[in-house]
Amino acid sequence: MLWQYICHYNNPPENSTMRLTLPLPPILTFALCCHAMAAQAVLEEVIVTAQKRAESLQDVPVAVTVFNAATLQEAGINNASDLAIMTPSLNANANTSPFTTRLTIRGIGTAQVDPALEPSVGFFVDGVFMSRSGLGTSELTDIERIEVLQGPQGTLYGKNANAGAISVITRRPNSEAFEGYIEGTAGNYQLGQLIVAASGPLTPSLAYRVSGTVQQRDGYYDNATAADQNDADDWNLQGKLLWQPSTTLEVLLSAAHVDRDSTCCGADATQNDSVNRALTEQGLAPDRNDPYDYKTATDADDAFSMESDLVSLHIDYALERASITSITAWNDYHYAVSLDADRSQLDQLYSIDERNKGNSFSQELRLDASAGNHIDYQLGLFYYESSTQRGDRSPTVFLGEDFIAIADQQNLPLPFPTIGLVAQPGDHLRFENTWDTETLAAFGQATWHIGERWHLTGGLRWTDETRQADLFSQTISTAPLAASGVALLDSLFTPIDASLDRSSRNLDWLAKLAYDIGNNSMAYASASTGTKSGNFNGVTGAPQEREFDDEETLSYELGLKSTLLDSTVRLNAAAFYTEITDFQFQQQLEAGVGTFVSNAGEVETSGIDLQLEAIPLPNLTLSAGLLYMHKYEVTDGPLSGDPLPYTADLSGTLGATAIFPLAGGAVYVRGDFIYMDDHSTNGTSSDNLRDKDIDDRQLLNLRVGWRDDHWNVSVWSKNLTDDNYAAQTVNPQLFNGMNAYFLAPPRTYGATLRYDF
Repeated sequence: MLWQYICHYNNPPENSTMRLTLPLPPILTFALCCHAMAAQAVLEEVIVTAQKRAESLQDVPVAVTVFNAATLQEAGINNASDLAIMTPSLNANANTSPFTTRLTIRGIGTAQVDPALEPSVGFFVDGVFMSRSGLGTSELTDIERIEVLQGPQGTLYGKNANAGAISVITRRPNSEAFEGYIEGTAGNYQLGQLIVAASGPLTPSLAYRVSGTVQQRDGYYDNATAADQNDADDWNLQGKLLWQPSTTLEVLLSAAHVDRDSTCCGADATQNDSVNRALTEQGLAPDRNDPYDYKTATDADDAFSMESDLVSLHIDYALERASITSITAWNDYHYAVSLDADRSQLDQLYSIDERNKGNSFSQELRLDASAGNHIDYQLGLFYYESSTQRGDRSPTVFLGEDFIAIADQQNLPLPFPTIGLVAQPGDHLRFENTWDTETLAAFGQATWHIGERWHLTGGLRWTDETRQADLFSQTISTAPLAASGVALLDSLFTPIDASLDRSSRNLDWLAKLAYDIGNNSMAYASASTGTKSGNFNGVTGAPQEREFDDEETLSYELGLKSTLLDSTVRLNAAAFYTEITDFQFQQQLEAGVGTFVSNAGEVETSGIDLQLEAIPLPNLTLSAGLLYMHKYEVTDGPLSGDPLPYTADLSGTLGATAIFPLAGGAVYVRGDFIYMDDHSTNGTSSDNLRDKDIDDRQLLNLRVGWRDDHWNVSVWSKNLTDDNYAAQTVNPQLFNGMNAYFLAPPRTYGATLRYDF
């Protein structure tokens, strides 16, 4: 019936008296539909695995933002950047490559330009830990739901989840019937995308699922002299086999391959007078110095290419009052990056084909059980080993023919008359840095149900980790003073040939008390810790300065989860306070080239996180999220008083979906407004911030479509009002005065056709 499409969260019972059998006038039909929905339209229960077991969202004393498959499709969430825009507490940006994407939750997080620095936000796909954030930021395909967990998740999720975790759950094979879908999208910037998925039984005990995506898009930076920047030519493929030989045993084998090819990561830029004069003298057009016009002119192509493979084996065995879970995973990847670092047509500074690779193996074994009727608990072991390599000793970073002429006009504080004494065209860098990690952890978490309303949870995780870094960096220079050990590149990429090692043991804990308020609400209070691993800087600093320590987090949270007005309103709120000691801070060097990781001291954050879902009218669903940050600053150490970058006082989203019956199906309209107050877009100290480093965003996304049981056709636009803003800015390059603006995508639009079978 038509009202099923309007209220798509609820199916009427087979004996429903609202089933119409006679043709009625459209107005009367619509009125009856709305009357039926008034009694039926409620918010669907959301099941999550935030605590590594299936539970109702409203029963989980953790701040979690959840996107199911329908919301992902309606809101057009296709990748991690889209996910971050739709989650007030989450931020994502990248500058050198998609693989080094910075993910932050509630202001806490770091980029991974130097692979030594690991993420603060754990990224998990079907329970498998992704060792690098970049392994999870490609196109999202065949997703069942995404859970964004806020605050430290050290007990159950372990290493590098001290700011939170993103858990992506993909769709499982269908062992009952053949089903799938085909989805095609076309849009501006020559966007073309095809997604295909199919699933079904092979035998009574064996089922399969295959899915894949192919996407191509032109770059949205119009490059006058080289390839347009930030295009995409990506594809991925996933396959799953589910074996269920009995009612107690389930074995799921999964494999995925991702292939990415892009002219990423482009940036708009402004150039100083010396650069524009040199361009004019060479017969080239000077830069317009409009950093928001998406127009660039470089003498070399930016490029990013990546391939990765992931294989996992997930085994579940059910006992009478318990279950045993084993997750075994292997991952291998490699990628290469090239970029025109000076972002002009002059031949100054560039990086060619920097090659990176890595692999990892992990094994998790977990027991989920109950002791009587009042205690639920989990016990587990986790083993993880990984190897990460940056560079392969091939020449990578080069100084160009125009470097000295431009640098000599910048009034650099040099003890000699010209920079040509320490730098010459053709000077370059060779490096090969490898980090090996081995981690062993044991963890447990238990909940004691005290009476009917009180629930007390405690958890511990012990971690033993060893690291070894084999670091090699060599600069080659023909400058006159290079023979005496004075070369410009040495100040940016310190020569080293050394093996370093470290080990650490950590104990993270969790304490939580929850109280059921009636049958539909819960209040909770929690305290928890998290740990982020220390390591060794790759290309900067003397050997004795390379090491940085573990980062430790202590967080307190008061929360409320409530379902109101006959399940038509869901309101969740959390107030939090977090302290971080030995905060790992990745600072850009004053030269505007290169970074260095250090322990910046202490950080404090506090605020309130609100989430709302409601059905105010039978055919209207609303969703809203709000993050108010009361404090987000470094409170001790050399950066004391600095605010955390990429964090605003106020961030929020407001979404609405309206549905109306039409032609045996339903018309739907989905709109999303995204707001982020003024915030720093530069991850540097406040002393170096300029007006260009402060920005805000106000975005409007819209989708209009029609669907029935099989067909779904829609037109859509993201950033409909074409709000141009910088997702990230960096320090000016000391040698040429260039300022880079890494702009978020401009207005995009297109149409999508989907067929479910």
